[in-house]
Amino acid sequence: MSSLPAPVGPRQLAPAPAPRRALFGIFDAAGWGWASFRAVLWTLLIIVMLGYIPDRAYYIVTSPTIDIGLNAASIVNICPGENKDLPCPAPAGALIPWESGAPVALPGAGEGGSLLQVGSHLYYVGGRVSGALDEYANTPSISAAEIGPEGLSSWAAVAPLPAPRALSATAYLAGTAYVIGGASDTESATATVFTGAPDPATGTIDAWMLADAYGLPAPRSGASVITVSDGLIVFGGANEFNQPETTVWKSTLQSSGSLGPWEEMAPLPEPRANAAAALVGDSVWIWGGRDASGYTGVSLHGYIAVEKTAGGGGHGGGTSSTEPVDEQGEAPIGSIYKWTATSGDADLPLPREGAALWSENGTLYVAGGTQDGAVVGSVYWTAPTAATGITTWKNVPEVDLPADQLRTNASGAVVGTRALLIGGEDASGTPAATSVSALTSPKAPVFRAGLFGITIPGLAIPGEIGEQLGFLSSAGAWTLNFVLLCAVAVAYAQRERFGAWLRKRVVKK
Repeated sequence: MSSLPAPVGPRQLAPAPAPRRALFGIFDAAGWGWASFRAVLWTLLIIVMLGYIPDRAYYIVTSPTIDIGLNAASIVNICPGENKDLPCPAPAGALIPWESGAPVALPGAGEGGSLLQVGSHLYYVGGRVSGALDEYANTPSISAAEIGPEGLSSWAAVAPLPAPRALSATAYLAGTAYVIGGASDTESATATVFTGAPDPATGTIDAWMLADAYGLPAPRSGASVITVSDGLIVFGGANEFNQPETTVWKSTLQSSGSLGPWEEMAPLPEPRANAAAALVGDSVWIWGGRDASGYTGVSLHGYIAVEKTAGGGGHGGGTSSTEPVDEQGEAPIGSIYKWTATSGDADLPLPREGAALWSENGTLYVAGGTQDGAVVGSVYWTAPTAATGITTWKNVPEVDLPADQLRTNASGAVVGTRALLIGGEDASGTPAATSVSALTSPKAPVFRAGLFGITIPGLAIPGEIGEQLGFLSSAGAWTLNFVLLCAVAVAYAQRERFGAWLRKRVVKK
């Protein structure tokens, strides 16, 4: 009997292998997601190795500090000793604590004069006679100091004004110095303007003359002045009855190099005398001084008309006015077409009499003076912006004047890297025999550690040598990283052979 073959059942198929996963099972190892992720990683690696690291290699040679990563939230900050007791990091605009400066020899009491910089010389013009009680006891004398790499030289008497003046406005434009208005020995306010030109050989002004053609429309003392590209603008000041005024006058520079007649512009929103004025972008800021009620903390903001763009816009950027150009209308280019006044937190917290007022790099400063009859040492500063104007005034106790260096009726200026308070009186009312100075540029932290990066010290090699060494450092880092990338690419393309080679080396060891 023959046997029959057993019936064949349905064929059993082997189970398909599960797809391989990558990156903790997030991506399919053979899918587009994993391929795209790796492509992004390789792109970032190439950018870091051939762009970011060579850039850091350059700055670690030329810069005092270098940021590695994104140091957005620093937990540890270490500042250099040069910053003394300032907070670390130092607030923007802060001054390194004050110290006694060089002796000064100013006209009279060193009070009521005006500072004027002409080239490499700083002049102290006029002022009050020392020890005089008469309000008309003013002097025509002028002292000058040369500005050098180490600061100011000794002060020395130079050519005086034709007549005594105090509380004048001073400016230098197109090769000519101007002393505008001020109190004389017989009047509390004058309309006169004195002019002088520096000697080409010595750089000093050897003679002053009365310029009748430039006389103001009305007498003023304690007015403020700024130089603009096409002339001078004078703000406020007190009249012959010592009352603050709201007038704004502009004299436009003519093609001949001389000033034209004074023309009225939009008046101040409130009277102001003994204030300071500064040009910040397309805006004028006036701060400090007194209004009709006394010394005030309100600052005034003037908007300058600028050329409109093809699309009808103006005030192109930076620190320009934030007002819509439509408000400018047909106002002449360079004129002030609108004023606003600060209020609330934007006002100076402690308005005071006889404070030193100055500006530097768009930052406005107020130092010293008297409040309620007492000399104060507080120093405030603010940096108006295009978007918000003045939002608040800053103060840290470390920037205040020392108790033994208080000043009132001093003049403030920046010479080189130092802010100076020149002249004035100390807390006892005695004319100050020395200036007071403070460095204007606190150094950045030399080390910072944050959540996303660190800041470390750099070599800070100066000049062309540092620049060339920086280029060499950057080129060296780029070359080394390029070689490493090529080696990694070869090893990745030959993973099996590279793995076998690596295992042999490991086993041998």
